Amino acid sequence: MDNLKLLITIAIVIPSILTADIDIVWNGGEKTANVSATAMSPGSRAEGGLWFDDSTKSYLFGGWSYNSISKEFTLTNDLWVLDVNTFHWSTLKPVANNKPTARYSPSICGIPSKMIVIYGGIDQDGKKLDDTWIYNLIDNSWEELTLSGNGSIISHPPGRGHQSSWCTSTMLIIFGGRNSEHKALHDMWSFSLVNQKWSEMESSKKYPSNSFGQTLVSYPKPRSGATSFQQGSLYLFGGNTAVIDSGETYVDGKYANDLWRYDIEKDSWTKIGGFDNVCHSGNYGHFQVASKNNWPGCRVKATGWVDTNGNLWMFGGDGADSTAESVTVFKPGRLLNDLWRYEFVFKMWSWMGGNKYGNTGGKYGESNSERYPGSRTSFMSFNRYSNFHHIYGGMGHDTNGKDGLLSDLWEIDVHKEVVYGKYPTISNVFMIIFGLCGLILLIVALSLYNRRFFRGSEKDKDKMSDTEYCMLTNIDDDD
Repeated sequence: MDNLKLLITIAIVIPSILTADIDIVWNGGEKTANVSATAMSPGSRAEGGLWFDDSTKSYLFGGWSYNSISKEFTLTNDLWVLDVNTFHWSTLKPVANNKPTARYSPSICGIPSKMIVIYGGIDQDGKKLDDTWIYNLIDNSWEELTLSGNGSIISHPPGRGHQSSWCTSTMLIIFGGRNSEHKALHDMWSFSLVNQKWSEMESSKKYPSNSFGQTLVSYPKPRSGATSFQQGSLYLFGGNTAVIDSGETYVDGKYANDLWRYDIEKDSWTKIGGFDNVCHSGNYGHFQVASKNNWPGCRVKATGWVDTNGNLWMFGGDGADSTAESVTVFKPGRLLNDLWRYEFVFKMWSWMGGNKYGNTGGKYGESNSERYPGSRTSFMSFNRYSNFHHIYGGMGHDTNGKDGLLSDLWEIDVHKEVVYGKYPTISNVFMIIFGLCGLILLIVALSLYNRRFFRGSEKDKDKMSDTEYCMLTNIDDDD
């Protein structure tokens, strides 16, 4: 019986290890929306640039802020630094007045302890900017790099906003966005952090289209607000594929939910799945269960990252939830706080957290079941050590369900899901399955054996109680 109890205990513990919970931690900021900046905090903020330097600091530039005195939303061009060990904010003050204009939706990258790069974005008047700025972290000064020494224009991306960005150890890479005519762009550029020069990808220069506007080779449709992921390869999800968008339309059937992979060395795109021509609501399936039928709804301005197992993770954004009503052309898209994971081994999505219904207020309780970020879009984010993702602010719902600019800082900790460090191979998966099946069969066999043994023992006892005793006669006595 002791062995049977041990086997049952193992059978219970193994599944609990394989489906470890995700920790979501509220690391600071207010529960309510529309909070002014202070000397110790940027306050409510949306669509700024946020970059983590792979050590202990994360840098925030610009974006929309809120003034509680004037009750107005204003653009900023301030620069903040977050200590990720203590989650304390402080400002960086340049030694000169020369600095970028206030803006939102810039791209940001940098070299740790040396410099920060800012490109493009949208100014107070809605102008799409094409300038590139360097902030020198050693002497605390800004320098614009748009013009060369002789005054000629250096080759660089045209002005844009809502572009997708990736920051590698050597490059800032951008894709798409919208220009001053609100037209969706498809071009892809890289900025060398070493040479401090822009260059357009060859595949972008040869963007292949026929007279019907359809691509002849694998290449993402022009778009803005797509979600970017990176680890080795670069990944792109969804975005707004409307050819012209004044910013006054919402889902309108043009939000996408397609997923793409970009190989930097080969300069080539591969479509993994999804749709770029019609908005679909999300198919969430069963909670934390992967399925070939699962797929996130169309959306813009979410955040994405890649864990140490190579899985893609995506959170929030503006778009379609699980309901058909969320894709109607007559209503705005829903603000989302759903958490998704895409596993390349199985080529399947799993709904891992959050709500499958949009426009949900945040919860700031003590336990995971009572704590999660409210629905939001246009927030800033950075990935720390692959398995720890941080989101800050954005436009969304506070603890009371009120809309506004947010100031809360959250950590989504998925390390328990990837604690073993590598993808399970197909053989390992089958070993786990067959091992569990064998364990179940062994438990059943032992159970049946024990039942038969104990029943046999009871019958033997009954027989012993009915035994009649008699004296044996010695055969020799008859003689």
